[in-house]
Amino acid sequence: MGNFTISTSLAADGTSTIHVRGDIDIAASKDLKAALMNEVRRRRPPSLVVDMLQVTFMDSTGLAALLSAQRAARGLGTSLVVREVSTFIERQLRMAGIYEVLTGHR
Repeated sequence: MGNFTISTSLAADGTSTIHVRGDIDIAASKDLKAALMNEVRRRRPPSLVVDMLQVTFMDSTGLAALLSAQRAARGLGTSLVVREVSTFIERQLRMAGIYEVLTGHR
């Protein structure tokens, strides 16, 4: 798993933010998905923000983990959005055609 870390913060309005740092590879993507799903199921926040500014690498398994968690969150009434993406991650999300889906931006 190398340099991959996740931390969580909770805002006064109930919004949960998952701060992700490091490389999201096949091993880390499983941990990312589990952390996102756990946060949605345990806290049931109105919205879950995934802060990815400090993510230095992400492969297709990371993209799949984000999409899967977003679908599951939506099913439980939580909006999941990705924010603060690095240039590298923005480029990957755009190439995969899911930038707008995950960030809500064009």
